[in-house]
Amino acid sequence: MRAHAVILALSVLVASAAADARPASSGPYAEFGMGGTSFISDQKDSADLGLAGQIHVGYDVFSWFAIGGRVGLSSHEATVPAPPVGEYFQLYHASAEARITIRYEWFAAFVNGSFGGALLSTNVLEKVDVQGPGERFASHITAGGGLEYQLQNRHYAFGLAGEWATMPGFAATQTVSGRAYMRYTY
Repeated sequence: MRAHAVILALSVLVASAAADARPASSGPYAEFGMGGTSFISDQKDSADLGLAGQIHVGYDVFSWFAIGGRVGLSSHEATVPAPPVGEYFQLYHASAEARITIRYEWFAAFVNGSFGGALLSTNVLEKVDVQGPGERFASHITAGGGLEYQLQNRHYAFGLAGEWATMPGFAATQTVSGRAYMRYTY
């Protein structure tokens, strides 16, 4: 009886070890993430950490390479000398992006980069020379990466991502962002 139990236990272990890795879907995808964005470098004292959200859509050209677009928003309290006090501003951005992914069973690691434009909702940062008079638009360049967990349902994945961004037109403003996200691949 013990021999049968040992054989059964070993066969269950071997069967589970030999199971196929969770294949991720490829094709069109949509991704939604929430997190935070912080200004760094010379502008770190101009704005507080802000709540941020991003939406990414695109297409997996290969299982390891994807292209797409993204839009994002972060909201910050301006920490410029008074007046004004208690002013908030939003940073909007839209970009074309590329992503390279390496998968191992249920997990994936990726790097991504994007190029597009950014918009500041107000001129409150003119006071600290982040914006020139009447300046609202700048180019937006990012580089980042992250880790992703593939669910049993191959269409869904969850992950954590981080990125660095620069906006040369806004006095070379730089930000860092982190987010948790959900990705659905069709």
